Amino acid sequence: MTDRDLQQKRYIAAGIDIAVFIAIGIVFAIVGAVLGFVFTSATSSSMVGVYLPRVISFLGALVTLAYILGRDLTAGDRSIGKALQNIRVVTVTGTPIGFMESAKRNGIFAIGAACGVISATLGLVPCLGDAVRCLLLPVWVLGLLIGLAAAIYELIQITQRSDGVRYGDQIAGTRVVR
Repeated sequence: MTDRDLQQKRYIAAGIDIAVFIAIGIVFAIVGAVLGFVFTSATSSSMVGVYLPRVISFLGALVTLAYILGRDLTAGDRSIGKALQNIRVVTVTGTPIGFMESAKRNGIFAIGAACGVISATLGLVPCLGDAVRCLLLPVWVLGLLIGLAAAIYELIQITQRSDGVRYGDQIAGTRVVR
């Protein structure tokens, strides 16, 4: 990529977007834990205290997946990181992208989050869901590792390709511009 400034802005924007993704997970984990503790402490046999954290976990997994897939639209027509770096994603014809382009660009990063949604959904099923969830833990971890490997590969693509277009951009027919 010949434009080092744009390349650097993309890296910083990606770091900010990853921080937002992690913050979403932390917020939902804390809220679920606190509400579970409060409702369990309130009554000794509260099913609300048992299942409320699972519902919060499910909602958190959905929000996380939606953020990853639609992150290029969260701050208007760009991701939060891209908005802070004053860059945007456009189609190859220069028009603004929609949700489908954003999902295509970021789908490879969403594998772990999709596994998290499946796990959180199964967690809503009493007993059997917990057993299946335990069995799916390696799949969820593998999904996260695939997402991490994809992120590293995509960063290398931005650096190595003369046009700075990563694999997700090729799939979605998009480019990052100032």
